[in-house]
Amino acid sequence: MAADKEVKDLVLLERLFNQYYKQLRAYAFRFVNDPDLSEDIVQDTFFELWQRRHSIHFQDDAVKSYLFTAVYHRSLNVLKQKLRDAYPLKSGKENEYLEQYLSSYIQTSEQSLLLKELEQEINIFIKTLPPQCHKVFTLSRTYGLKNREIAEQLSISIKAVEKHISKALFGLKEYLIKKGLFPILIFAIFGLL
Repeated sequence: MAADKEVKDLVLLERLFNQYYKQLRAYAFRFVNDPDLSEDIVQDTFFELWQRRHSIHFQDDAVKSYLFTAVYHRSLNVLKQKLRDAYPLKSGKENEYLEQYLSSYIQTSEQSLLLKELEQEINIFIKTLPPQCHKVFTLSRTYGLKNREIAEQLSISIKAVEKHISKALFGLKEYLIKKGLFPILIFAIFGLL
């Protein structure tokens, strides 16, 4: 009886593989831009599905969603590892990288899937800033005003402007780290996406 279940699971896995392999490989390629790596990611995903077959119910919608989510996360993990290998970060440089990206991403029309997600998360975070910090950050990053110009416009000191920008950048860095998107930000800064 266990052998029958094993054979049924194997047939189902083969059907899923034939049905979704090309789509998943193309999906992974959108992230990693490497055909061999895309194949490895998809094969690893199916191997993991096989290993977890006893805890997963094979319903088409649920399995399809599981497969695409797993490929997405594996692709991000591959990108994170590539980033760590290529650009080991020195402590304290994160804010500099973050600032470089924020000033350039607004001017760039590149709309890859990862950059769209990153941009959405940045906008979500910016909306959570306290009102004065939000104004300062928006004037600085969206409109490109100098600290002196912001201080004059809002009738606050230049030091206050600097404090608000530092607070926003630090908070944004922490937010992106928590969301697992900070490595994507670094990739974007170095033009790897």
